[in-house]
Amino acid sequence: MSRNRVRLNICGCECVIGSDDSESYVRSLGEQVEKAIEDITGKNERVSITMAAIITALRFCDEAQKAAGGADNLRSQIKDYLEDASHARMEAEEAKREVERLKQEIQTLRGRLAENKGHEKDKPHEEPRVQKPIAVGAPVQKPQAGSYSRVQEGTTAEQEDFINFFEKKNDEL
Repeated sequence: MSRNRVRLNICGCECVIGSDDSESYVRSLGEQVEKAIEDITGKNERVSITMAAIITALRFCDEAQKAAGGADNLRSQIKDYLEDASHARMEAEEAKREVERLKQEIQTLRGRLAENKGHEKDKPHEEPRVQKPIAVGAPVQKPQAGSYSRVQEGTTAEQEDFINFFEKKNDEL
């Protein structure tokens, strides 16, 4: 970009400014400075142009530093938001992996259930025991002492499948 030379007249003081910015932008800056100086001299006629220029320069520096501080604050907030978004994205990906793992576990369990139902069809069907209804007014029978059934030593395949169904597999974790 070519360097522009712009001649400005601010409060009767001519100066030539060299800038990479456009001429209209430099002129608008000169107008802002002149207006700020005139505001100060208009409020207090005893203030010299030099003093008004110094006060204006201080005010503009103050505004620039506050704007820079605000920009730094916004950058910090954006950085925090980006970190939060990154954490949320990682948590979402982790949740998706967990969903996929659970879907596979459901498929495995459904397969086992279907396999167990297939084994049940091969076994002879036993009729469920139905308790005989007790007549109204019949005497209540006391349990007999010592008539407990014995505990079976081994477990059947059906019992093993039932227990395994609820156990967590180490390879599925």
